[in-house]
Amino acid sequence: MGTLLAFPIVFILLMLQTTLFSQVTLLHGSVDLVLLWLAAWSLQKQVTSAWFWTFLGAIAVAYITAIPWYVPIICYPFVTFIAKWVNKRVWQSPLLMMFLVTMVSSIVSNGLSYVALALSGVSIPLKTGLVQVMIPSVLINLLLALPMYAIVRDTAQWVYPLEVVE
Repeated sequence: MGTLLAFPIVFILLMLQTTLFSQVTLLHGSVDLVLLWLAAWSLQKQVTSAWFWTFLGAIAVAYITAIPWYVPIICYPFVTFIAKWVNKRVWQSPLLMMFLVTMVSSIVSNGLSYVALALSGVSIPLKTGLVQVMIPSVLINLLLALPMYAIVRDTAQWVYPLEVVE
């Protein structure tokens, strides 16, 4: 059930990200809904299909994005890896983990995007990229991390109901 649900949810997230949320910007930074969903989905302990969702989201974003295709292919598995690692070893507070994973993965994603654009010949001064794009993107992702976590938690509990122990 979890793998079948990935297709419509990733499609809806991509449509929202490319239409509605592309207009919601902070300076020049924008939200990455797929990254937020993958971070929250990977933090759910009962979820068994996180890696499938990760590769589906990475391929879908790589197909539609204007940045080089390998950026989401590298970043989204990194998000899932960090979420799984933090979930097992660091904290047991899911909201703090969501904020930590969102911040780290947003920084890595934007940093890799900057490097990929620089390698492809687009010259953006580091200070401008940092102040106008990277920091605002991290902030707007952090603002939407809490509502996204709540939606994902409810979806995960619906897809993978916890067994009642008598």
